[in-house]
Amino acid sequence: MERITQTRRPLIGRNIERLCKEKNIRYIDVIAKLNVMGIDYVTTGVFSKVIHGHNNPSVEMLVALTKIFDCDYNEFFKE
Repeated sequence: MERITQTRRPLIGRNIERLCKEKNIRYIDVIAKLNVMGIDYVTTGVFSKVIHGHNNPSVEMLVALTKIFDCDYNEFFKE
């Protein structure tokens, strides 16, 4: 499974957080949808680490998130 590296600045995590606020979707609901979509390794702890940049999201997770947020990949890399 490939990973996207966030380095020291959690750009992807901040954008996931932004999308949750814009779409009014709670983290727990995103996690539940990821699990339904077959990305069953995502727990609240793993998701929190992605948001804060301590864990890198898999490409598989990003693909699923584009469907959940109804957006394209560029949304995760906005400055």
